[in-house]
Amino acid sequence: MRSYLAELIKKIRYYRLDEKRPSQAKTKIDWKQVLLLAEYNMLSEGMAKAYLHTIETDIKFFKDFPEFLHPLPEPEQLYAEGRPDIRLGALADDKNLEFGLRFDLPLFVLLSGLTGFGKTIAIRILLKRIHEYNILHPDKKIVVIVFDRKGGDYADLPALFGWKHYHIYNSLRLSLESPWGMSPQVWINILASLFCARAGLKYSWVTIASALRTLLALLNPKPARRLIWPDFQLLLDFLKALPETEFSTKAEYTRSLKQQLAGITQSTFKTFNAFQGFRAEACIAAGQSVVIAMPNMEPAWARQLSTDIVIASVLKGRIERSERVDHTQVIFVADEAGPDVDEHVEQLFSDQMCPYSELFKRGREFGLGGCISVGSLRTVSPLIRENATTHLMFRPSDARARAEVAATLMLPPYGELTLDHLPISQCLVKQIGPWPHAMKGQIDYMPPSRVHVTKYDTHAYISSKRLWQIPAVQQFVDDRNEARKAPQKPKADKQTQLYELAMKVLGIRARNPYAPLAPIFKALGVRHHKVQIAVRELLEGKGYGKFEVWRIGRSDRLLMDITPEGHKALGLPVPQENKGRGGITHRHCAQWIKLTFQKKGYEAYLEMELPGTTHPVDVAVLLDGKRHIFEICITATDNISSHIDACFEKTTETIESLTIVAATKTLLGQIERELRSSMMSLQYAGRIKFEVVENYIIKELKNEDN
Repeated sequence: MRSYLAELIKKIRYYRLDEKRPSQAKTKIDWKQVLLLAEYNMLSEGMAKAYLHTIETDIKFFKDFPEFLHPLPEPEQLYAEGRPDIRLGALADDKNLEFGLRFDLPLFVLLSGLTGFGKTIAIRILLKRIHEYNILHPDKKIVVIVFDRKGGDYADLPALFGWKHYHIYNSLRLSLESPWGMSPQVWINILASLFCARAGLKYSWVTIASALRTLLALLNPKPARRLIWPDFQLLLDFLKALPETEFSTKAEYTRSLKQQLAGITQSTFKTFNAFQGFRAEACIAAGQSVVIAMPNMEPAWARQLSTDIVIASVLKGRIERSERVDHTQVIFVADEAGPDVDEHVEQLFSDQMCPYSELFKRGREFGLGGCISVGSLRTVSPLIRENATTHLMFRPSDARARAEVAATLMLPPYGELTLDHLPISQCLVKQIGPWPHAMKGQIDYMPPSRVHVTKYDTHAYISSKRLWQIPAVQQFVDDRNEARKAPQKPKADKQTQLYELAMKVLGIRARNPYAPLAPIFKALGVRHHKVQIAVRELLEGKGYGKFEVWRIGRSDRLLMDITPEGHKALGLPVPQENKGRGGITHRHCAQWIKLTFQKKGYEAYLEMELPGTTHPVDVAVLLDGKRHIFEICITATDNISSHIDACFEKTTETIESLTIVAATKTLLGQIERELRSSMMSLQYAGRIKFEVVENYIIKELKNEDN
């Protein structure tokens, strides 16, 4: 007989309806209470049958709009540590439970989701609530610095709230000056790192730092409390007027730096044309919030560098002054900041932390907070995702973004399905605190900005000057260029000396056949690698020698063959001896083995054909009437078997031993392992030997010409 009660219990549990509040269900029925009654047999079969008809409505609703989230918290769970200082909205399924932010806790907000689903509205509500909080708490005022990427999303707020409104091109003048209390030398290092990272320069850090230090000293012969700092245009003029190796070891570093400096001076117009300019710290000290309009600022790295300098000047300054506090005092807000916090771009920074990431990582102790909006979490810096204390995740753009949100919020199984059904202005909220689970929230509404601003606020600044307008800088450039024109040793003399040295090297090599170049350079006292390279290039260029580099043991050995032209240049006849086969490296190795045994009084031959075969061996040595064969392996090992076959199977002469000579122990080990798998080699294992070429290298010279 069918049990309606058992079927009702099964459906409530299967679809987890007991975890939903009545406000979440379409029928507004408390299925948790129904399940409790059913389990204690307090429902009749007739009532269970009636509930089974009703439950289908809620089952269909939750199939269409799945919500596999944790059950909603009770008020005492959500507010165990206190209610928020400002409200951002309420839970979508319980309007009595509001969520917001507290200023006595770390405050780092990360918003993500599709365009048009409420990210900007959420930030506007945040800014409105901060303004209302400041009115009620003038002694705990929160300063906000907003980077308005589109230039109009927050254009109405300065007039409404009494904030300052600057335009990145029209009215804002950024200088490169250091934060209060920080040594200029330390700030220059930070500034150079930021510029090189955003401009994509790997090796120009020293160049820009050295040039900035020199300019700073020239602009401030009598340092005052607030220094005059060079701008990017003056820095560009300075580098153009001086030789390219003035501040760098290679001219390429200066050239690439000048190219990027020209780019930022053109793209930012007058933004950085200030010796002294906008100081975020001054606004913070005055309790003055700021909106900086940054519409159409290209290229992206110029915009990113502008915001980096503002954030770094506040963060690094507070770190330097050790301004540690236990509550949030300043909040940086950046909408549509995905490219600015991309994890791939972040790899360009020396410590792999852009200023936004460093703000989220270290800003808490220094009273700094942040609010960043991105389109997708897929490429956002891990430091941003991991250190955000409040996540507001709106509907994602695709499946990969949805999976990233699920992993970041640690949603329960199938919890990510909820994301695809979030309407406009609804999001998943997760915060640090006693309730660790994501909740579905409804952001309070605030109309978007439709204000067109034509007049912006201004601030005090000192305009920058060009190089020729600053006598001290111009004089320095003239003096340096004049010093460069001082009489120098003619270049021809250096070339003559280099040629004489090269001919000495060639002569010693001719008197010491097949000697490596290292002992020759040592005998001549030539230790600097640049001089050795110049000698090699000269001999190659004139066709007197051919070179190869061979890795022997743990070091490289430079080998040279003297060409017929080289012998003629020395006035020597061209040798007609058998040089052996293979390249320069192979022939040198064979000659080393041959010369080693000949010095000991033994007969040694190159390229001798084994009797009864057409197989030539590299070196054949007659020791006490017995023939010993030496085969050289440079890199290839696939012809070892043919050597063994010729020496021990095909030849009519008795071969006492076959020695395999290689450059490294690693290659010898590889050859030994290959031979162990060969049946032929196993037969003659006692007659096959292995040696490194190091044992035969010529190390002493004769007739040294010093």
